[in-house]
This record gives sequence, structure tokens and C-alpha cells, in this order.
Amino acid sequence: MAGKLLLGLLLGGAGGLAAFLIQEPLIDHQQLLLNPAAYPASMAWLSVILGACYGFSLGTVDSLTRGQPAQALRRGLLAALVGLPGAMVALYVGSAVYGTLSNLLGNPVGRGLSPSPVYFLLDIIPRALGWLFFGTGIGAAVGAVTGSIKRWWHSTVGGAIGGAIGGVAFEIFSLLLSPMYLAMTGGERVEVGAPGRAVGFPILGASIGFFIALVQEALKAAWVRVVLGRNEGREYPVDKPICIIGREESADIPLFGDPQIAPQHARIVRQQNRHLLEDLGAPAGTLLNGQRVQQAWLKDGDLIQIASMRLQFFEKATRSLVREAMERVEKPTARSPMPDYLCPYCGERKDPVTGQCACSVLPVSSAPARPPSAGFTVQPTVATQPRQLVVLRGARAGAVFPLQGNQLTVGREPGRDVLLDFDPTVSRRHARLERWGEQWVLIDEGSRNGSFVNGQPVQQHPLQPGDILRFGSTELRVE
Repeated sequence: MAGKLLLGLLLGGAGGLAAFLIQEPLIDHQQLLLNPAAYPASMAWLSVILGACYGFSLGTVDSLTRGQPAQALRRGLLAALVGLPGAMVALYVGSAVYGTLSNLLGNPVGRGLSPSPVYFLLDIIPRALGWLFFGTGIGAAVGAVTGSIKRWWHSTVGGAIGGAIGGVAFEIFSLLLSPMYLAMTGGERVEVGAPGRAVGFPILGASIGFFIALVQEALKAAWVRVVLGRNEGREYPVDKPICIIGREESADIPLFGDPQIAPQHARIVRQQNRHLLEDLGAPAGTLLNGQRVQQAWLKDGDLIQIASMRLQFFEKATRSLVREAMERVEKPTARSPMPDYLCPYCGERKDPVTGQCACSVLPVSSAPARPPSAGFTVQPTVATQPRQLVVLRGARAGAVFPLQGNQLTVGREPGRDVLLDFDPTVSRRHARLERWGEQWVLIDEGSRNGSFVNGQPVQQHPLQPGDILRFGSTELRVE
């Protein structure tokens, strides 16, 4: 989200700067000040330049945030063309509103008087309303090229807000940087507003671009995020009746870098305010929460796998409070000291004579000793030795991971022995299980959300059959 807001801000400002550099030598503002009859023609030129510059720069934002530069160029040119008539109508309407309200509030310039601070404060209102109409026209042009009615509406609202706020900033900077109203030199009125326009036009464009992006992000109802694969972390809105997922440049959710992904691999269809995932017949198929599907309804938090790429679907209408709570970053907290009569590992009461507890068994003589720094040397008999991990909850519930060899790694990174790539709350390198003699020990590897044994956060802990492990939002049982 932050990237799109910043891009809208920067490209909107760049469009305003380009508009200033183009219009300044073409429009004679001094002649416009002395000859009001030239005003309509000058306004037409100004609207064409502003509409084209703002339309092109802001029309590229949506595609650039998706990583589609070729599409960004096409949409920018289309938005510039659409923005020409829209900007012309909006600028004329805005100028009419500004002129009418300014006269009603008492325009001192029109009466040949010097502007006053009171007039400046009163001038803010018509100026903001005038630029509001212009921002509305630019926002509508930018939203029109996206092909989404929702995004068009969001862009229009954002453009209106940005135009009004940008208009106020335009007025303030114009007054501070140059007496834009007029200067009296030998009785002749002289236009000296170039410095104000040099700052005002970029500020106006930046404001429109920022608020278009802000409203689009704030009001989106459904979207997907790449959780594994190229462009990991990038988000794509799902705001069209049909959103295509695939490898082609024009896809609504483009997935590049894997030849197994078809140009049009799957699609998300909006039906009665719900979203339906449909596979389009590619050999690699489409998986939802680890299961291959042809059609399936989506809900917030679902994981979609397209070949080697994994997406997570988000939907405000079906958002789960339980899932949100589980996805919050959980850092292991310091535990209060365990009483001497309780075992720090299993939590059970120790035998007052032998000091043994539920996790204590007779040592196996053939097992190699672990260094004293390990903190324990508990070793189970063969009868109680853990054999496997079974996924209890998560997209792959029921999956089994045998405990083999001397070490098993856990995480979301490809190549992990216990691969939990379906769970975005699991770190790439989350934890590992080591065999110490006949004892399996869980060791956290500095994961973001921590590792848990029977609900307790741990850094290092021996495992027994029946223990419940949790990594992120995935639970596994030791058997």
C-alpha cells in the first residue's frame, strides 16, 4: 500500500512539473491578465496540457504497482486521451464556480483594490471548490482505463479530494512565492505568478495522485497477495466481475517466471458479492488450500497455488477474527521462574525422592551424551520414541512428516524437510528438530512468530509423543 501511495505522489508531482514546463512558454499570462477576452483560448490550452500530463502520469500508477511496465505505457497514453475532454470540462466548470463564488465573497482584484488577508481566507473556499471539479475529472479519467467500475468510482472520489486539498495548497504556495494576484508598476498590472505555478502544479498533481491511491486502497473489498514466488508481497485488487490469473501481460493478477503457468491459468469471478475461483484447464491445475479444484468459493485467508506460485486471498466480507488474531506477530515472552518442584519442560510435578517427572525415563546406555550446554539429557526408550509429525490444522491437515535422520528443518522456504509453504505466518527458516541420542529436540531458529510446544513459547525443548507443536498458524502432533 505504501508503495502505491508514494508512486501516486511522485508521478502526480512529475506530471504537474511537466505541465508547468510545457504551458509556461505557450500561454501568455501577462496578456491574459490585461486582456480578459483571451481567457477562453488560454483556458482551453491549459486544460489540454494539464489533462494530458496528469492523465498520463497518474494513468501509469496502477500498472506500475503490478509490475507491468508495457501495460502502464498503454494505460498512461489512454488516460491522457480520456483526460483531455474531462479536464477541459472540469476546468471550465471549476473556473466558473471559482469566479462566481469569488465575486460573491468580494473580489478585491476585480475592483482594482489590493488583496487583503481576509480576502485570501475567503478566496480559499472558491479555489478549493474550483480545483475539486478539476481533480474529479482527472480521477475519472484515471479510473476509466482500469476497466473496473469500482476502481473508477474510487479514483473519482480520490481525485475530488486531492483536487480540493491540492487547490488550497496551490493558493497558499502561490501567495507565498509570488504575488500572483497582480503587482502595480507605474499603474500597470504585471503578472508575476510563474514561481507559484512552478510549485502549485506539482503540489496539485501530487495531491490528486496520493488521494486516488489512498481511496482505492482504503475501499478495496477483496485482493490477493503473493506469499511465495516472484514479486513476493505484491498485492492485486480483485475488483472486476472477472479477474484473470496468468502469465500474460494483460492479466489482472500477472504471475511471471514459471513456464508451467498458462497465459490464462485461472480466474476469480464475482457472483452475488462472493468470489468464485475457477481453473481454466491448464495442465498444472489450480490448488486451493492444498486441494486441486475446478471451481470453489473463496473466503478470507484461503491459499491459492498456481504451479510454483502461491497467493493468499483476502476478503473483508468473510474476514475471520480468529485468523487475524493468529496472524499477529507473537514474540516469545519471558516466563516466570518455574517452581523447583515442577519440571521446566513438561510442567508436571517432580517425584520428591527421585526428581523424575512425566518426561523422565531411564537413559539408554548406547546413546551418545549431549554436551552439558544443552540443559538436559532426557532420552526416551524405543517404545516412546517419536516417529512422525502429523499436521492437525492448516491447509494440509492430515499430512505426515516422518522423523528420520539426525535433523529435520521446518519452514516456508523450498527445501525444508517439514515444508509449510502454505502458511504465510511461518518464517522461511522457522525451526529445526535435532536428534540427540534417541531424543528429538525442537530448536527455534529466530522465527518471526515463534515456536510453541503445548501452547508455550519455546526456544529449545525436548519432544514426547502427544506434544502439540505450533509454527505460525499450523499445528502438528508428535506421534
